[in-house]
Amino acid sequence: MSQENVEIVRRVVTEFTETHQLSELVAPDLVWDLRSWPAWSGQPEFRGRDGFMDFFAEWTDAYEDWTQEVESFIDAGDAQIVVTARQRGRLSGSDSWVALRLGFLYTVENGLMVRAEVYASPEQALEAAGLRE
Repeated sequence: MSQENVEIVRRVVTEFTETHQLSELVAPDLVWDLRSWPAWSGQPEFRGRDGFMDFFAEWTDAYEDWTQEVESFIDAGDAQIVVTARQRGRLSGSDSWVALRLGFLYTVENGLMVRAEVYASPEQALEAAGLRE
């Protein structure tokens, strides 16, 4: 089941990175938890598919271009997958780019991604999952 969960998360994240659309493998009641990400000063949690899309629109609003490069998918056991990624954005009306490296802790239940926790670093996401890099 663990490899299946990794593949579910890989498909969801890859599809979103390429299309900015959510896969059917995302639960309708997804919880997107930002409490552990100090860079985010807005609403600490978004619920549902629409809630996530509201977060994403707010997060990328300042950028003309936004990209994400996924570095790794790590099976953390207990239906949890740690994903490490780099995000870059070109600020609107500017040639300046900003970049950051994040960690995400995803939870899969019954074949659907049900929860995502965002961390300021991959190391923090691994620690939250009980792993060390």
